[in-house]
Amino acid sequence: MQLGNLHPLFVHLPIGILLLAFLMELFYAKKPAPKDNGTILFTLGIGAASAVFSIISGWFLGDNGGYDEVLLDRHRWIAVAFAVGAIGLYFLKKSSKKQPQKAYMPIFVVVLLLLTLTGHYGGSLTHGEDFLFAKKYEEPVIENVDEARVFTEIVQPILNKKCVSCHNSGKAKGGLLLTSQGELLLGGDSGALLDSLPKEGTSLLMHRIHLPEMEEEHMPPKGKVQLTSEEVLLLEWWMANNNCFDCLVKDLPHEGKLESVLASLEKDTSSQAQIAEKVDGIPADFMASLAANKLSAQLLSEEMPLLSVNFMQRKDVSPEDFELLKKHKENIVELNLAYTNFDDELAKQLKSFKNLIKLQLQNTQITNEGAKQLKGFKFLETLNLFGTDLDDASLARISDLPNLKKLFVWQTQMSADGLTSFKQGNQTVEIQGQIADSVFAASSLGPPTIIAEQEIFRDSVQVSIEQYFEGAKIFYVLEDVKKDTVPREYHQPFYIKETSKLRAYATLDQWEPSEESTADFLKNRVQVSSVSLAKNPHPKYTAKGGKTLADFKRGTTNFVDGNWLGYEAEHMTATVEFEEQTTISNIAVGCLSQPTNWIFRPVGYTVWGSADGQNFSKIKTIKLPDVPPSNDIERFVYNIDFEPTSLKKVRLFVESPLKNPDWHISPGGPSFIFVDELVFN
Repeated sequence: MQLGNLHPLFVHLPIGILLLAFLMELFYAKKPAPKDNGTILFTLGIGAASAVFSIISGWFLGDNGGYDEVLLDRHRWIAVAFAVGAIGLYFLKKSSKKQPQKAYMPIFVVVLLLLTLTGHYGGSLTHGEDFLFAKKYEEPVIENVDEARVFTEIVQPILNKKCVSCHNSGKAKGGLLLTSQGELLLGGDSGALLDSLPKEGTSLLMHRIHLPEMEEEHMPPKGKVQLTSEEVLLLEWWMANNNCFDCLVKDLPHEGKLESVLASLEKDTSSQAQIAEKVDGIPADFMASLAANKLSAQLLSEEMPLLSVNFMQRKDVSPEDFELLKKHKENIVELNLAYTNFDDELAKQLKSFKNLIKLQLQNTQITNEGAKQLKGFKFLETLNLFGTDLDDASLARISDLPNLKKLFVWQTQMSADGLTSFKQGNQTVEIQGQIADSVFAASSLGPPTIIAEQEIFRDSVQVSIEQYFEGAKIFYVLEDVKKDTVPREYHQPFYIKETSKLRAYATLDQWEPSEESTADFLKNRVQVSSVSLAKNPHPKYTAKGGKTLADFKRGTTNFVDGNWLGYEAEHMTATVEFEEQTTISNIAVGCLSQPTNWIFRPVGYTVWGSADGQNFSKIKTIKLPDVPPSNDIERFVYNIDFEPTSLKKVRLFVESPLKNPDWHISPGGPSFIFVDELVFN
């Protein structure tokens, strides 16, 4: 055993012992004589002895090399001064003369200062020169792993966690630094880290990593936190692809286990995910108590303990209802108070529910005074104020909501100028604004608006339908597996629990029925592990790469909203792997048609399936007839049905027309197909 290796054992002893002695002095200072029974003197003796042992072992450890010479010299000589001071304290305390006793406490303070400096420089040697004041290292947040830089966002964080503690500017073991690309390329005393070794047939980096842990040259050394198998796999993948420093993940091949490891690096940064990380589960008896008090509550998903609470248009809402909810207020992210007796006094109850993401207050008695409570909701994304008496004065409060995305303000007292000014300062907020007087005076009834947070869901989704013509009635048809086509009158929000097409229209006495509003709601029962694309989409319409097809988000009619994959004059082929082998009988493909922007419907689909994840066989091919000339904008879902088949992977070919049709303004020009989601059932 080398004496220097005992330094980490001895180095902490004088710190604790001398601090204890100082605290004892402060304690006894207020006590009458005798001040102590020799305990402090004994403590000082042990502290001085441990300081000496620490100096000796540290001196030998420093001779092993690999440390910054300037830092090492500072650490050594300040440590020597500290040890001398510790010994001096012992003799000053032991002395009965007046002068040594007078100098004792000032010198004790100096010794503690030397102790602090010694520890600081020791820490700089071990962790880097700026370790004390440096900002805490934060790993890169990867939202879309396909767009992540392989070295800076995947490889370097692994090195920072597992290697840099021994290979930094203060402590360069083996002459090797690993805190930057340049240092990594430079290598150390044993040579270039990334070049292949002739005998081993691998790089020095991977050779050291794969050595048995008992070997002296194994990295990280025994006793340090070791690399996980996933981290080793990522490093091997990077090395196998010529250790590229500028590549993105999508530029390098990644299949099988590697694809799932890469996918695990993605962090869900949504408000729901941030809240779900910090809250506990919800007991069943709490849900039962809500139901008993006429409060409808549902979990947003099985994976997240987050609640959506609906007050069911009650006219007897009271503070007691909110008190009941406060038992799990952190879990509540949606409150639907629409059409209730909610007013400014009840608005004071909202301040407890700081995790709200969606708040529905339409047709309530809230005024500008109550709107003052809309403060501090950092997660709030959707706010519905339809049919309230709020005016422009409340917009200042709403402007303070940092995460607001949707604002519903039909039939409020807000002016066009006020909303225009608000929009200028809140460009990211989508305002469902005032309907002009001319619309209300129109000769035909406008279609109702279907409102839902999402169109693709795992368990259920809440849907509301709103119509802004006074006195109009809303009827809807929910076309699901039951094939029910009988219209029902709409009275209050409801939940859709199966894949369905919702059709809604409005009626009003002495008016023709409105046109229909439609929306497709898709239940996804299949857990997707990964999605890979045979070809990259057009550079302007890449969205999140293959993950766009399984992110539970539909694109809007705005084809540049970042949720569409666009292919120009090319077909699309996507390979989807499921988390486990699953019986599939339907694929729903979300697409866009916008001929004025050269975007057309696909002309065919082909499905292949694989039960073992390796060998594929064709399941179904569909060829679609030509579509009649039309410039209508359509966001639609095409369903591909086939016999139930147990599959591990599916490969889908979406066939593009490739060229604009003859009737188009630019006949024969390159056309696009746009795809946003694949749903399997």
